[in-house]
Amino acid sequence: MRLLPPCSRVRPLSPMPSLPALPDGWRLEHISEIDGTNAELLRRAEAGEAAGLALHADVQSAGRGRRGRSWNSPKGNLYLSTLVDAKQVTAGQVGFAAALALIEAIEADVGKDIPELLCKWPNDLLFNGAKVAGLLLEAVPNRDQVVVGMGVNLIPINVADAVYPVGALTDYGIDPKSLAARVCDALGRWLETWNTVGFAPLRRAWLERATGLGETIIVRLPNDQLDGTFEGLAEDGALLLNQGAAGIRTVSAGDVFFGVEA
Repeated sequence: MRLLPPCSRVRPLSPMPSLPALPDGWRLEHISEIDGTNAELLRRAEAGEAAGLALHADVQSAGRGRRGRSWNSPKGNLYLSTLVDAKQVTAGQVGFAAALALIEAIEADVGKDIPELLCKWPNDLLFNGAKVAGLLLEAVPNRDQVVVGMGVNLIPINVADAVYPVGALTDYGIDPKSLAARVCDALGRWLETWNTVGFAPLRRAWLERATGLGETIIVRLPNDQLDGTFEGLAEDGALLLNQGAAGIRTVSAGDVFFGVEA
């Protein structure tokens, strides 16, 4: 398995005539329809499934996003969940690895850089300012494992209760099955970097593709709302919010809004 050097930024893989082999120990299973890939993988993990299993579904009948929001899941988009070994205290960092893997896999599939594809803290990808991918991390009860769910809009979808503008990578002709394999390949390498070098290279690479750095943002918490400037990421991946005279505040979870989104 090729290990990305710690100082690497996210770069596309060279176009390949065939799909990459899965990382050692990984298994990619395709399901036509399921209630949710995260839900199914959580069930299997609680029954003793080993890390490295990835479930790819054509359709989800009950897809979920962050904070229990519904995720419209028609055929044609990517719905993929992976089971990863991670201690609860650092499990959130796996989301940064997954975001980087998604960008790398998408750019590999289309064979070019997509500068408009950016990371939004904590777990989204934006394309031309609209959300095209979301991540949902769920800890496996009583085990040092986390399920990482990934949804990517490859075709337009209707989202009645969208919190952010929603877009799609419609013009790139990406096949969900091809993308699922490429995501597993890229995620396996980013996780190897994380496990052997630590979070620092992921943090650097994520910040190179981050949207909103240095801009005024609103962070909505369950019972509060914060205003300030997006200063960057703490060493553990938390958001650093510069509130001027009040100093730098560290935010571990919340919904970020820019300008007209708020």
